[in-house]
Order: sequence, then structure tokens, then C-alpha cells
Amino acid sequence: MGAMPGKDGADNPTWQSFQAAYGPYSDGLFSQSNFAIVTKMGFWLMPETEHQSYMITFPREGDFAAIVEIIRPLAQKGVLGNIPQLRHVIQELAVTGKPRSFWYEGKGQMPRDVIRQGASDLPCGDVSWVFYGTQYGDRSSIESQLKTIQSAFAHVEGSRFFLPCDLPSDHYLHSRAQVCSGVPVLRELDWLNWVPNAAHLFFSPISPTKGKDASIIHGIITRLHAKYDFDVLPTLCVAGREMHYIANIVYDRADLDAKRRATNLMREMIRDAAKEGYGEYRTHLLFADQVAETYSWNNGALRRFNETIKDALDPNSILAPGRNGIWGKRYRDQGWEILEGDQRDMLKDGVGPNHAQPIS
Repeated sequence: MGAMPGKDGADNPTWQSFQAAYGPYSDGLFSQSNFAIVTKMGFWLMPETEHQSYMITFPREGDFAAIVEIIRPLAQKGVLGNIPQLRHVIQELAVTGKPRSFWYEGKGQMPRDVIRQGASDLPCGDVSWVFYGTQYGDRSSIESQLKTIQSAFAHVEGSRFFLPCDLPSDHYLHSRAQVCSGVPVLRELDWLNWVPNAAHLFFSPISPTKGKDASIIHGIITRLHAKYDFDVLPTLCVAGREMHYIANIVYDRADLDAKRRATNLMREMIRDAAKEGYGEYRTHLLFADQVAETYSWNNGALRRFNETIKDALDPNSILAPGRNGIWGKRYRDQGWEILEGDQRDMLKDGVGPNHAQPIS
């Protein structure tokens, strides 16, 4: 709608009210792209309203698929407010801000019995999965929503429901309640204390909100984390018909071996997930080209389409060349792509073309 001039040269009054407008829905092209520089944004805000955050715990690892199946109809019917999250209980340990060594000083993955013992000393108790949500509206509607949610999850034997008032003031649920009411806090980042000199990589595939699909992805991630000796720190962010599975690889950035293992883990997860038909919605710059290659249907039709738009809008390839695997013609096919099996030592030498072919 913003393409229509407003009265006397001002912005027209509907420019941020409706994106689709007349003809193609083009503004979405600029999300996660390098096609242009965004110079203006409109934000859709919600009125301040009553809200209620809560936490539900589930006792067994094997509850995972059943939990996802319960989530789907609640999400599709619009019962769940905001963006709920399903986390593994190891996140309860990490978000305390205590280092991994507080719970376990051994090498390799933290054993499941150590996680169980650590969780037993926390308010959540010895559980496996934790669901965080927030409901909005007047008090009566919130209570009705919570009854529906509690009733649905009660089908998982041993599930327990908590409100913030049920938990100590330093529990993460209180921080989440602030965030979900519009108050930014940094408590979420306390998991960066998990290892010394912490850095992180996110592996972020999209899963349909189905137990079967989520279990396949979770299985791939769990298997490969064990192979490379990293703790599995998963958070599943729930939307209407899909979940963002975010596997957080936390590593010591001063440890060269940890960097290499984290890199190899990412590359193998990208490859193995793609073989099953699951792709990421975002990634680190180091893996952008590999992820772009996994979207290879019809001889890479999506990439060719993106490259055509890139060359039209940014003919000199000035804007973030290579972002999300989109290279302009100035750089394309000249060895700048970073793919699986690349032998360059980018940790030492930085990034450059694979061969000394000049850029015109």
C-alpha cells in the first residue's frame, strides 16, 4: 500500500495497515535477504492487557511426540498465546546461570542421570520436558484458556502445571513473564555461562507440528550431538502449524578443537536433516551457502530466482554479498562460496576466494 502517494506528498494513511495490497506481495522479499536497505518500518502493537505466564513439566523423554501432538490443535485453534516454547530440562540447569562444571566436571556429554539429579534440586523436579506459555485477555478469558490448556496436557501422565506464584522469585518463569508482557530482560542469555569463553551456534530447522516429524529432527540432532560431544540444548518455538527447532551449540571460543567439532556438527546436521526433507530458516554466515544448496528443487530454482532479483536490485553486488547464499554476479562462481568439505582454514586465515580469480 505504501507505493501510493499520500495527500500533499505525505505518506498515505494505509501504508502500514495492509501488506498484500494490489498485485504481488513484494515486501516479504526483503526479509532475510540482501536485496536492499530497509529505510522505514511500521510496527503492529497490541494494547496492554492482562496476561498470565505458566509452565508445564513432563516426566519422561518419551513424552516428546505426545506433547507435540497436543500442541498442534491448541496452536491451530489460536488457544496458545504469544510464541510458546518447549524445552528440554537441561535448559532449566543452563538458565540458572551456573556453569556446566557446577553440575558436571566430566568430559563428553552431560550424562542423563546427572541432568536428572540436577533437575531434582530445582523447582521443576526430575522431569524431561518443560513447556512455557503466556495467555492474554481479561481474567475470565485467561482462566478459560488455562483450563483448556491444562485439560489437554493432562493426557500426558505425570504432567504438572505451575504459575509464577508457585515458584521462587529467581526462577526463569518470572523473567519470561516480563518478556511476554513487553519488558525486555537479559535473563534468557544466562545459558552463555554454560562453558568458559562461551560462543554459540544455532541449528534451526523447521518442523511441522507433528510428533513424527519433530521426533525425526530431534533424533538427528541428538545422535550427532553425541557423536561430537556436545550437550543437546533444544528449544522448540511453537507457531500455528510449525515449530522452529533451535538446537543451541554452546562451545568455548578459545578452544580450537571445540570450534572444529561445532563446525563439523553443524555441517552434518544440515546434510542429514536435508536428506529427510527438513531445512533451516536461518543459519550462521559460515553455513549460508550449504543451507542454500539444500533448497535445490528444480535445479536450484529458488536460488536462481533470488540471484535474478539480486542482480536487478543490486547490480554491483554492494549489499552483503553472499548473505543467505545469495551472491550477485560480481562474486558468483568465483570461489567465495563456503561449502561442506571446504579446505580453507578460515579460523586462521579468514575468508577469501578459493582461487585467485580477480573480481571485475
